[in-house]
Amino acid sequence: QPGLMFERDRPSRIGIVPRHGDNRSIRWFESPPCYVFHTLNAYEDGDEVVLLACRMSSTSMLMSEPAPGETDGEFARLYRWRFDLSNGTVREEALDDRASDFPRLNEQLMGRSHRYGYAAKMAPIPMPVFDGLIKYDFARGSSETHEFGQERFGGEAVFVPHPDASDEDAGWLVTFVYDAGEDTSELVVVNAQDVKSEPVARVIIPQRVPYGFHGIWVSEEELSRSI
Repeated sequence: QPGLMFERDRPSRIGIVPRHGDNRSIRWFESPPCYVFHTLNAYEDGDEVVLLACRMSSTSMLMSEPAPGETDGEFARLYRWRFDLSNGTVREEALDDRASDFPRLNEQLMGRSHRYGYAAKMAPIPMPVFDGLIKYDFARGSSETHEFGQERFGGEAVFVPHPDASDEDAGWLVTFVYDAGEDTSELVVVNAQDVKSEPVARVIIPQRVPYGFHGIWVSEEELSRSI
């Protein structure tokens, strides 16, 4: 018997932890059963707390046997939750039917309302690899996609803000891309305001860089302040 299992007959529980108070101040909400690896952002909107994250309807992660049920339950998709602190209700909505994960944003807006978000688009094959990037415009309810190309797979895209930016999406998306045909990797830089176009820079690496997980951009100025 597996040591862990996904209990699809039990709801998910999300706790809203206040900035001030104690454990009696935590508000608990229930929603349909799901599993979340990675969140994009969360912020307050009046009486509501808004959460954006990539939601899976089931998971077999860390289990010795796959979870029964839906065949595509382990493909994450971007969702939005609204937790109403005034009446204790929660609204859950899918924002895209395409599978994606590793969501990011301009981290200058972490914990605050934002317009744009970015995610790695999953390739339509059983192996969990990513064949492009998705830019979401939450104000318009639209999205744009950057495709890596045939047999080219990338990972999480870190947002690098333009040092003189006035627009939220002014900056670049940076990720490693593995070319399976050439068996080499590249550091790829994409203009976040024009994601459908070709990369603005490609740093060719003469060997493969293994797939990774998370990263962060730290400017030289920020680095010097931390020393």
